[in-house]
Amino acid sequence: MSERLIEFVMCGSAGEKCNPYELTSPVERQKLLLLINTRPLSIEDIAKRLGLTVEEVANNLKELLRCGLVEKEKEDETYRPAIAIFTIEDQKMLMPLINELVSDTVEAVKHWLPKIRETLNSITVVRRGLRFPDLEYIVVGALALDYEGLEVLSGEGLVVKSKKMPGGNYVFAGFEKGLISLRNASVWGHSDTFGRYWFNTHGRLPPRWPRLAFPDLAWLWYGQGVGLDTIASKMVEIGRILEALVEKDLSFKDLREKLGVDSLTLAIDLSLLLTIKYVEPMSRNTWRLAIPVFMPEDYEVVRSVARAMLKDIANKLKTKMNRVREVYAKTSPAKNGVPLEEAFNPIYHIVFGQALDKLIAKGDITEPVERIDGGRYSAFLIILPNR
Repeated sequence: MSERLIEFVMCGSAGEKCNPYELTSPVERQKLLLLINTRPLSIEDIAKRLGLTVEEVANNLKELLRCGLVEKEKEDETYRPAIAIFTIEDQKMLMPLINELVSDTVEAVKHWLPKIRETLNSITVVRRGLRFPDLEYIVVGALALDYEGLEVLSGEGLVVKSKKMPGGNYVFAGFEKGLISLRNASVWGHSDTFGRYWFNTHGRLPPRWPRLAFPDLAWLWYGQGVGLDTIASKMVEIGRILEALVEKDLSFKDLREKLGVDSLTLAIDLSLLLTIKYVEPMSRNTWRLAIPVFMPEDYEVVRSVARAMLKDIANKLKTKMNRVREVYAKTSPAKNGVPLEEAFNPIYHIVFGQALDKLIAKGDITEPVERIDGGRYSAFLIILPNR
């Protein structure tokens, strides 16, 4: 396999019509994107510089145009990227600013950690005596800096959380390989909702896809041809098991009666949950939660303190936006017409990923443990209010 020249990242959901990761995986398309990222070029100029035929270039551009990753200049028939692609030189220009924003983020998190810990002591699973070392990581890294961070910064007009693209809603961007890498950063949140059950994983990716956790396993089932209704029904079934264990450990018999399922179905579900370490046996017949589960009222109080912390981070960022604009104006994405608010989405991911690394390195929060697939990430469930 050819070495990748660009590391791509996506925030949002692409759907099936256009998968930007697959579309940009061929190395010749990455060479093409890096070339036109420097300046807009015609098909003939691209073919000459890359040693390809005009037909080959036209076919590649047709696919990239179809999925909104490049744009054609009507005036002179040239092409340029429609997404932010940061060259190594761009990244070098951004690094001093990124380092400053990382320090601001770390400072804000450390200021709010006592309040976050106080809030966590009030949630249901903690009050009943369960302890999860990664709870602070979940609140700070996943719920605050990532999920709510994008919501708050979007509401303040500082970042585009996602935008309508062919086949989905997302922001897609690339970094020329060699300096900044998000592949191994603690920024990867996977989530999906089935009924009232919002399944999440967040943290570092495993060496190979998929994460052996939910919702990735449900996505794997879909990829094998299992119908959406069947998957949703099974995921609600699994969510009900985890919800039943929130307030106390239960025996197999108690779980079966509480859930109204047959013994074989429950045994298979518990075996899966045991394998991926979502539950653990306390005796031959008694089961306990092994991941954090947030009841609706738990999530609301945690979300409230997360948003308060993020307001502080947003206010600090606002004071530096003039300098952010000045630095960004010198980069390739800016010269190609990509709005700062869109390009700031991947930059913000770099900032909060490096902030988490610093907080973990200093012992302020605990990194998620390595899971069975080799990834270091937290798995958790949020139960949403009845609709």
